[in-house]
Amino acid sequence: MKAWIKAFKKQKDTMLFRMNFWFILILLVTVLFIGVSALAVVSYQLYQGTRQDVSYVEHQLIATARQKNPDWNEAVGDALYAQHPDFYVHIQTPDGKTIYSKGSEGIAGSNQYLVKLSLITSFFINNRLIPIYHQTVSYGGYTFDIYVRMLSIRHFIKTMVKVLIFCTALGILFGSLAIYQISRKLSRPLTDVTLFINRLTRTKDLEQRVPLPAHPREVRDLAVSFNHLMAQLERQIEREKRFVSDASHELRTPLAAIRGHVELIQRHGTDHPEVIRQSIHFVDHESKRMQRLIDQLLMIARLDRKAKALFPVDLSIIAGNVIADYASEVEQTLTADIADNVCAPANEDYVHQIIVSLLGNARKYTPAGGWIKIIVNSDRNYSYIRVQNSGSRIPDEEKEKIFNRFYRLDKSRSSEQGGTGLGLAIVRQLVEIENGRIWVQDMNLPGSEFVVRFGKWPDGGAGEEKRSLRSGP
Repeated sequence: MKAWIKAFKKQKDTMLFRMNFWFILILLVTVLFIGVSALAVVSYQLYQGTRQDVSYVEHQLIATARQKNPDWNEAVGDALYAQHPDFYVHIQTPDGKTIYSKGSEGIAGSNQYLVKLSLITSFFINNRLIPIYHQTVSYGGYTFDIYVRMLSIRHFIKTMVKVLIFCTALGILFGSLAIYQISRKLSRPLTDVTLFINRLTRTKDLEQRVPLPAHPREVRDLAVSFNHLMAQLERQIEREKRFVSDASHELRTPLAAIRGHVELIQRHGTDHPEVIRQSIHFVDHESKRMQRLIDQLLMIARLDRKAKALFPVDLSIIAGNVIADYASEVEQTLTADIADNVCAPANEDYVHQIIVSLLGNARKYTPAGGWIKIIVNSDRNYSYIRVQNSGSRIPDEEKEKIFNRFYRLDKSRSSEQGGTGLGLAIVRQLVEIENGRIWVQDMNLPGSEFVVRFGKWPDGGAGEEKRSLRSGP
């Protein structure tokens, strides 16, 4: 018994159980509504027919009462026995006598009035559950109580109830079987998808994909969405694995070099003091590079977790501040073409970091005699920050890859330029957090142009946010 109860509780929340339950409930309500409506309509029609017959008998009795010496036995027999066998009459004469039609003496003896239709009409059910119509008529000192046993209505109600019970039972039996099969057919794709997902969860094989059922469309859309989610998860895990591998590679090289110089000091430091100075200088350089790398890794981790709120900021002022701060450190010729009041929904610190990183990248890959140019402008829909340089052009097949973590155009991953391979990856992540887009393109002159595009602030002004920025030079 407990096992059956447990199985029932498990099944009652399934779509199959719920569809059968609601089908049976709707069927019962529908059959009940149709049955009650049919009973009401037909019963009303039969009631109206009974009223017409009562009116006919009433006219005959009144016509007899108009006679001087009425023969009530003959009149009642002519009015009731032949044409209306279910009619009964009690006649109260002016002299106090009561005349009963055949079999009518006890018709009202144990009746309970259920409905009072009017002052002279009522409706009740006798002890044999037969509905009886009763009407009282007075004329010329006579009082006529007319009773009608409505056997036709009783017969119809009994027949209708039997038909309803039979049809309901038959409908529930065959309907439940039909809806069960249909429910199984409709829920099978969803069940198959669920079983496959559970199996995939157990095996942890992210390369598998849920088979796409032909129908129903909702289950197919669910399978497509799940496969899309799995593909994203697989790419994310692959990126994390590659990130860990690349980070390990980047950290292993300076650590091995530092360890080698420490061993060199231990072996030759006493006899050769110049070795100590050279090794300490190298260790200091490599440790600073490791610190920059770790700081950038921490920044990427923070960017992965949450984004700062975006506010309207003036890109023109931020670009002017960056140029004022870093112009003295740039060996190349640095120029700027900055339009006024170029505003965008962004984060001030992020925009500052983006311009600094792009300027630093341009410095590293532009020859000493070359030039760098920063352009800030906008069109009807977007605001732009462009950083151009006269360095070598980037091959088309590399233009998207350079924004990946630890990717360098130099396949040997040398750190001769002093970078960590994370600068452009951080820039792209900052831009995407601010709902922007970044890409690199060739110029007519030799060199490359990095383009950052943000949405344009609707009112064209940054309001109170400008107060936190310094004005340009």
